[in-house]
Amino acid sequence: MMAHKLPPFRPVTQAELRAIWSQHADSDIRRLVLEIVRYRNVIADIDKLYKTTHQAWRDSFGGNLVALHLFQQLMTLERERLP
Repeated sequence: MMAHKLPPFRPVTQAELRAIWSQHADSDIRRLVLEIVRYRNVIADIDKLYKTTHQAWRDSFGGNLVALHLFQQLMTLERERLP
């Protein structure tokens, strides 16, 4: 299944998420806010695991593993995109 391209948009800030949570009691809206926060926490955890794996590879074999390098580029783009 091919992912659809999203149009460019400004990422939602933590302050905006808090405001949306406070201003909307609707359970579906709050669920979306929770999903965004969860996604960001998962991305942070994945980034930590990447760093651990990358260091272990370098310690054992030296240099960069191409797949890990590409993964790092993807993580960097996402991390830089988030406020």
